[in-house]
Amino acid sequence: MFQKFKLALVVLILSVSHASYSQIELPLIPKPDTIILGNGNFSFSNDIKIVASKTNYAVAQQWLSESANMNFARASQASKKVKNIILKVDKHNTSEGYTLTVTSEKIELLAGKKGLIRGLATVTQLAWYASEHNNQIPCLTINDNPHFGYRGVHLDVSRHFFDVTFIKKYIDLIALYKMNTFHWHLVDDQGWRIEIKKYPKLTSVGANRAGSMIGPYRDHKIDSIPYGGFYTQKEIKEVIKYATARGITIIPEIEMPGHSMAALAAYPEFSCKGGTFQVSTGWGGFDDVFCSKESTFKFIDDVLDEVAHLFPSEYIHIGGDECPKSRWKECPVCQETKKKNNLKDEFELQSYFIQRVEKILESKGKKLIGWDEILEGGLAQNATVMSWQGIEGGIAAATSNHYAIMTPGSHCYFDHYQGEKNLEPLAIGGYTPLEKVYAYQPIPDTLKGDQRKYILGAQANLWTEYMYDTKQVEYMLFPRLEALSEVLWSDSLTRNYPRFEKNVIQHQSLLKKWNVNFAKSYLRPAVTINASDIIGELTISVTPKENQKIDLSWNDGEFESYTDPISVDESGVLKIRSVLNTDTVTLVKSLTIAPSSGANVTVLTPTKGNYANPPATLTDGIVGEFPWTTKHWLGWLGKDAVLSLDMKDTFAIDSVKVFYLNDRGSWIHPPASMIIQNDSLNTVQVVKNENAICSIVYTKPFISSKVDITVKSIGKVPEGNPGAGSNSWLFISEVMVYGHTKNER
Repeated sequence: MFQKFKLALVVLILSVSHASYSQIELPLIPKPDTIILGNGNFSFSNDIKIVASKTNYAVAQQWLSESANMNFARASQASKKVKNIILKVDKHNTSEGYTLTVTSEKIELLAGKKGLIRGLATVTQLAWYASEHNNQIPCLTINDNPHFGYRGVHLDVSRHFFDVTFIKKYIDLIALYKMNTFHWHLVDDQGWRIEIKKYPKLTSVGANRAGSMIGPYRDHKIDSIPYGGFYTQKEIKEVIKYATARGITIIPEIEMPGHSMAALAAYPEFSCKGGTFQVSTGWGGFDDVFCSKESTFKFIDDVLDEVAHLFPSEYIHIGGDECPKSRWKECPVCQETKKKNNLKDEFELQSYFIQRVEKILESKGKKLIGWDEILEGGLAQNATVMSWQGIEGGIAAATSNHYAIMTPGSHCYFDHYQGEKNLEPLAIGGYTPLEKVYAYQPIPDTLKGDQRKYILGAQANLWTEYMYDTKQVEYMLFPRLEALSEVLWSDSLTRNYPRFEKNVIQHQSLLKKWNVNFAKSYLRPAVTINASDIIGELTISVTPKENQKIDLSWNDGEFESYTDPISVDESGVLKIRSVLNTDTVTLVKSLTIAPSSGANVTVLTPTKGNYANPPATLTDGIVGEFPWTTKHWLGWLGKDAVLSLDMKDTFAIDSVKVFYLNDRGSWIHPPASMIIQNDSLNTVQVVKNENAICSIVYTKPFISSKVDITVKSIGKVPEGNPGAGSNSWLFISEVMVYGHTKNER
């Protein structure tokens, strides 16, 4: 129950005067290198002229119209009779830096061709700011340069297809936040989305599937609604032209040798076994992949020839990830390829495949990028690695003098949840809130000296298995894109999350002008659950955002104003309502209180990576959910979970209950057994259960002041499961001990 506290009323009287511009902090995202505020201001009016080339004027006019409802005519040269916005190109400057000067009479932007669009993004944000502040901005000088040369945003259009109109909007939005690369994931098992004229069945067959997966992956439910779509080469050229004008390089991705079911459905002769294939309706990887026969490489050469002629980008991405080896092991042609080229295993065969593709690309004047699996069996000579499985791939590339782009799932996968799962739309899993993205450091600390230069930058990835429409894409992208933009553009020494969060709140109005469906998950207050002095009782603290009002409701009771921490000693549902300006967000916490809630937990085997959460998570009264988010689960990779609970007093223990996760598609498997150690070892075997959230219970009474538990991992992922042969994950969320202290009656 709540322990109620008196409401302390604090009245703060502010004496407000007209602030000088030197006191203003402009809400620019990403934060510029230097801003020097001057005296006076620049006022926007209808007679302003934009002095710029036709192309730059068109972009400026569109952005100013969308962002601030400002429309200005173009002039070929500046005039003293009217105010001017001057976009001046320094042809000798090849950087992305810019200098922006604002006086009472003009706005002048000086930059090279690359930097001009970055400065224009700043001008646009200043115009938006002015539209909400009496059409005025302060006089100032900005000198600005990016800290990373590669600032990317990815979009998967295979799982769900998005038309050219939205792709253009996507490009505008990422350019407004000074990103410079659009990674266009055009091909996967679930659809081939780019016209290849020499192979028309890639789109007539490969672009269409019979249905799509609906609901969580583990349910494997497929609808029967035909789904398809692709971009013609004319549309591709149109998008490239549009992106180029906005300083965005487009890198296309053509998946190989795995994730190739859409291509094999169209041209099965390039598989190992032949036959008939279907464009995949479900998500995940599949055993049938491209064969290493010569005709396959001729097909790839032809496809990449058309792709290379379409895209002016230096790089072409070839995927290279999650390629099963089972078909290659059975294929006489692939085994002969191994023998002929002295390859010891199928990992080296994959490296051989990637190296062949690299030579094809180099013959067309292109460079190869692939996901970090291209490291397996040996890295192609000039390949660039996208490190997605963690930071290890980037480290391995950099230490071998190869360039790397960091895209770790821990910080850069925007298909992950960004708030409490029960309050968010269905996502693939994981937990990547705004603050975590903002805290990311792209260059690993282990890299020293010249090794650091091989980290080109980082990229946000949006895989769209659970993004059914454009509104959901926008929701998952914003505001996390704003965080990554500042990570990549701004000096990390100036990073300040509270300041940044205030700016994000202000940028909501800018995104509304662009009709963007952004997430407000970050506005939910921080909730801390701590042990009380009494076992079986928890203390809950709520930390609001600045100027945010907090109300609490327990078990659907009336909302009451929150002033001080509360204590709960029984199970129930806590609702937290927070109000900031016009935004109201709600947080719901379901607590299951056991006699052991709040008990001190010692974890004796190391948890792994993103799932090395505090041991107190195991007795905080919150059972983790599915799809899982990291903060409510502890994870062990290929290891047993060995735990010890301190009950503070001698307990007559009736039962011990441990909650675990079952998600075989994500390599997360039920434990083999649970062992309770008291006077002897007592083992409970796990009964097969297909539910996602399961529990294992020990019910033999014993008396003790501590509970020693070993939850046994199955070790390796069994055959027939994704990731077979790899270490399996063991996830535990909550440990509950039931009973009473020995002196209780």
